[in-house]
Amino acid sequence: MKINFDKFFELLNTEVFQNKLKKVNFLIAMVSIIYIIIIFISNNENISGISKVNSLELIFLVIIYFIVGITWVKFSTKNNSVEGKSIFFDWSFSNIGKYFPGGIGLISIRLNQEGNDDKSKKILFGLLEEQLLVPLLSLPVLLFVALFLDQRYIYLFIILTQIAFVYLFKVIYFKNKKIKETSILNFTNYLIFSILSTNFYTFYIFYNLGYENFLRQGIYYLIASYIGLLFVGVPAGIGVREAIFIFLLGTDISISQEVTTLLYIRILYLIVDTVYGVAGFIYKSKK
Repeated sequence: MKINFDKFFELLNTEVFQNKLKKVNFLIAMVSIIYIIIIFISNNENISGISKVNSLELIFLVIIYFIVGITWVKFSTKNNSVEGKSIFFDWSFSNIGKYFPGGIGLISIRLNQEGNDDKSKKILFGLLEEQLLVPLLSLPVLLFVALFLDQRYIYLFIILTQIAFVYLFKVIYFKNKKIKETSILNFTNYLIFSILSTNFYTFYIFYNLGYENFLRQGIYYLIASYIGLLFVGVPAGIGVREAIFIFLLGTDISISQEVTTLLYIRILYLIVDTVYGVAGFIYKSKK
């Protein structure tokens, strides 16, 4: 079995396969863009109800994405001499692959990133961690702090609880020496910053939208989002997180208001995904 896996990864790393993958990824980019356009067209009636997108929220999200991208660069360039700039734009390009039906676009584009002859195994493991590790690190904390939302120092409590849980998880997780050698959790500070910034960014959005209980709404949305990440294969988790969020809120809500809010948040992420994706695509094309 191990020999078969080794041959599989050797095939992925060959120049012939990588060149074919470049052509496939071009098609994936085109299909993803068309899919994003269809999302906008099919939701045109709801989008018209949104007056404008907050520019400050967009800027904050761009910064959060940048930190996530740097974390991937640190992970990918550890113990090799790959150029960080190329890895970053490969990561940027992959953001548009999230919207390819079946979820294979993200994997295909990442597998085509710059790297040494043994990159594919590391990339696939990194993608698995990227998909599952953040929910595992954040969901327990969110579920726990949801019990203490009326506490005076709740924001400090969220920060300290998240940091403590990540380091506790790391101690247990790194008992496996093979995982310790390659894990993205080696860059703990970057990971903690990206988790906390994403969480507080979500609270900020609900606050800006005028929700009186914005903290609870934000936590419910984050729980739904992280659970949505566990549904591998659903393009960017579309539909899953929204359904879970509305379920968590219960029946005493205005569905139309929540749908508009969910669509607004989705638009923010769509814009930033597209900006990074197109920037990466242009860089790859020129190179």
